[in-house]
Amino acid sequence: MNKKNKKYLKISKEHKLLIKNSQILDNNTTILSGFIPEDICYTNLFKKFIIYTQYYNLYEIKSNTIKKNIIFNYYDNPNKIYKYQQLIYFWIKDKKESQLQLTYLLKCISNNCIIYVIGRKKSGINSINKIFFNYIKFKKIDYARNCCLYQGYVLKKPKFFFQKFIKKYIWKNTIIYSLPGVFGYKTIDTGSKLLISTFNKRIKGKLLDIGSGTGILGITLAIKNPLIDLTLIDIYNSAIWCSKKNLIKNHVSGRVLFSNIYSKIKENYNLIISNPPFHDHLNINLNTITNIIKNAKNYLKKKGELRIVISSFISCNYIFKKYNINYSILLKTYDYKIYQIIK
Repeated sequence: MNKKNKKYLKISKEHKLLIKNSQILDNNTTILSGFIPEDICYTNLFKKFIIYTQYYNLYEIKSNTIKKNIIFNYYDNPNKIYKYQQLIYFWIKDKKESQLQLTYLLKCISNNCIIYVIGRKKSGINSINKIFFNYIKFKKIDYARNCCLYQGYVLKKPKFFFQKFIKKYIWKNTIIYSLPGVFGYKTIDTGSKLLISTFNKRIKGKLLDIGSGTGILGITLAIKNPLIDLTLIDIYNSAIWCSKKNLIKNHVSGRVLFSNIYSKIKENYNLIISNPPFHDHLNINLNTITNIIKNAKNYLKKKGELRIVISSFISCNYIFKKYNINYSILLKTYDYKIYQIIK
């Protein structure tokens, strides 16, 4: 981030609550993890801190300025955080996802590490004692602007069983393994089903699945069209794990890459597909959808196609108008629209 953008970065509610409690936070070495607000990374609250993240988009933005202070990719480098004196974990709205991440962190930190968990009330943070009652004793130490701050101490270290968090299901002979926080955790969602249903002709050439999640879109199409050259991309480590696992389990060839939308894409494709997110944690955010649509032409071959499913309550007309993009609606239901854009 350049100085200009940093200057106008909005201070998050979480940051304000930490500033309010700075007297108990500023003397220790600190691990920051979970769904970290971007402005937190430029704070002067901590004398020494390290970011431990599972999200490639955060790593890509922040590693440009704090390379020595960031670890990307959970389940790697656990010894690097053992000596830190406090952990500040930013609670995620998916409780099972928070449980997965925080349980692993508890395994990696020392018994004397003080644990702080911060998050919005509507994210379900107040269930934290129920989830971790065997391992940590939490108490709420502050609450402001619907944002809660808990402090906890390790009672005993949990055993971390990665397999415990995996869900498996089968959809139309496609085997899918998934993890908490990955879209379509327990079953395929309706939007993905609709998008797949619009492909009734043979596909060939290079296919890019943006925000692949479990990989079910690209893998299902590859099973029906074995000659395609498949690339799956996502920003979330658990999604990357699922996509790789599911390629192997379904005997499908393909590449799986960390990429913040097109950030690591260097070639052009015959077909780009996506079932993109429209939430950023607890807030609606259309930046991902806008980025996919407006930049697709730069990554499509001549007569290449973008096919994308979007919730019906979201209007994309302003995006198409602003960037002068011609489009068709292939399928419309009460809940979803399937858009097609041809270069």
